[in-house]
Order: sequence, then structure tokens, then C-alpha cells
Amino acid sequence: MLQPIETIPPLVSGGIMLTYRCSNACKHCLYRCSPAHDDHFMSEEMIDRTFTALSRERQLYGVHLAGGEATLNWDRLLYAVESAGRHGVALDYLETNASWCHDEQTARDGFQQLQRAGLDGVLISASLFHNEFTPLSMTTAAIRAAVEVFGPQGVLVWTTEVLRRMAENLDEQKTHPLRRSCELLGLEPDRGDIWRLHGYLTPGGRAVEKLADGLPRRRAESFAGDACRDVLRGTSHFHIDPFGNLFTGHCPGISVADIDELHPEIDEDSAPVYCLLAQEGPVGVWQSLADDFVPDEAGYVSKCHLCLDVRKHLHATERFEELRPEAFYG
Repeated sequence: MLQPIETIPPLVSGGIMLTYRCSNACKHCLYRCSPAHDDHFMSEEMIDRTFTALSRERQLYGVHLAGGEATLNWDRLLYAVESAGRHGVALDYLETNASWCHDEQTARDGFQQLQRAGLDGVLISASLFHNEFTPLSMTTAAIRAAVEVFGPQGVLVWTTEVLRRMAENLDEQKTHPLRRSCELLGLEPDRGDIWRLHGYLTPGGRAVEKLADGLPRRRAESFAGDACRDVLRGTSHFHIDPFGNLFTGHCPGISVADIDELHPEIDEDSAPVYCLLAQEGPVGVWQSLADDFVPDEAGYVSKCHLCLDVRKHLHATERFEELRPEAFYG
């Protein structure tokens, strides 16, 4: 008999995903965002409910706004910034891929609107994955404009090292397929160079579907006993999606809490997949709930890779409410 997990710990820091839709379909995206998602954005009512719930979190020191790409609905983004201020929830920054920053003036105008609404900073993504869709000229225009509006202390480039390497080797007016940018930077993707350059990558989501070539793999059975309780209880980088689902521990696609109840009592009856993951890891989920699942003979680069595969199999059965939302698995 599985023992109940007491509840989700107090929330510390995280992101509010206003949409799963994105102008990019980056190969590393943990939440598998892309232009293929519908244009659903978090409603104004849901935004207010979210910040009302977060205002009650006494250990929360800040959140950021994200997507997908939050700037695809500018009015809703501005509403979210203003709502955070009305509810007394500190906003750390807006995360953006700069695909809307066609020149410095456009970027400056946008950042000034956001600043007037109450935003103090921005995180601008700079990676080989983003450069497949967004030319470096847009990224650098966004950075220059953001520094002018928010000051250097209000601008975070993720990451400066990748930006430097791209600026030295890539045509800033063009986008580059990942293989081509790797050639120009002297990287060998099949030897793990992409993962070393982008050291923040998580071996789950789209990354294990698109970037696993050349990484060492293990048989599914080898992850037996590798439990996920500590990870699932992590609230230092949680996310709340446009439907109000709470994701903890960098684990998208599995949610046992939402903005109406951020700290529910969790047990095997209400959340069997979650409880098994916490106590036994993905092998436990496979062996207890998905005995018809056939692991990939090529193996898996991480237990998160195996977990995603098992959960996609279980989601298709429509039996497990905590495997949500459809936008992640669709």
C-alpha cells in the first residue's frame, strides 16, 4: 500500500504560463510549446484567480511571466502585469524569445508599455534552438532596447555565453537550422556538445525527442527504484499553466493541484501516477499501471525520458486525471 504524500510544500518561486502557443517550436522546450497549439491564453478571470491564490503563499518571493510566448497576446500580457501588482505578487521578469522585436524601436515601445504597467525586468532567450526561428538581429535589438528601458540590472540574457558564441559565428540577419549553427560553431551534436553548451537543459519534454542523438542510453529496467519524491515536491521553480494547473519540480504534464487548491491532500486514490512516481519512480508506474507498455529497445537518456514515454502511453487511456493538460500530450 502506497503511503499518502502529505501535500505540496509552500510555493517559493515560479512561472505563470499565459499560453502554450509559441512562435517557435524549440527542440529543447520542456513544455513542448509551438505554433501548432491553439491560441488559448489564460483568461483575465483566471489571471486574477491565479494571483489571488499566489498572494496567500507566505514563502513566495516572486514569479515570472512566460509561455509559450506571452507577447502573442499583448493585451492579456499587460493585464497579467497589472493584476500581479494589484494582488501584491512580485514579478521578477517577463520571459520572451524576442520574435516580436523586429527593430529596436518596436522593442523599446513594447518594453515601455510593460514598464508602465508595472514590469521591472525581462529575460531574453538566446540559444541555438531559438535561433532556428528568431534571427540574432531580433535578439540583440531586444537586449539593447531592454537595457535602455529597464537598465542593465533589469535584463537577463539566457545565456550570455551562447549569445557571445552566436555573435562571433552566425549571420545575425538569418535563422539557422540547428545542424548548421553547430557546424558554424564547431560543435558536434552527436557527441553531446549541444548539451554542454546549453548546460541548463532538462532531459525531458521535447529535448529527449529531438536532442537525444549521441547521448548514452540505459535500459528502462535500470531506473528501477529511482524515486521522484524530492523532485515532485520541489517548489523553487514551479509553473502554473493557462488552465490553472500547478506543475512542480520541472515536471510538466502531471498535476495534482491547481489555483483553487494549491496544497491538496494527495493519495493513491486521487493521484495514482503521481504517488507511484514519488515512491518508486517511472519504473514503478510502468510495472503497476502500464503492464502493456513496451519500452524503447534503444533505451532512455534519463528517467525523465522514460517517464514521458510511460505517461504518454497512460494518457492515451484517459484514465488518469493528473495527466494534464491535453495541450501537453496532444
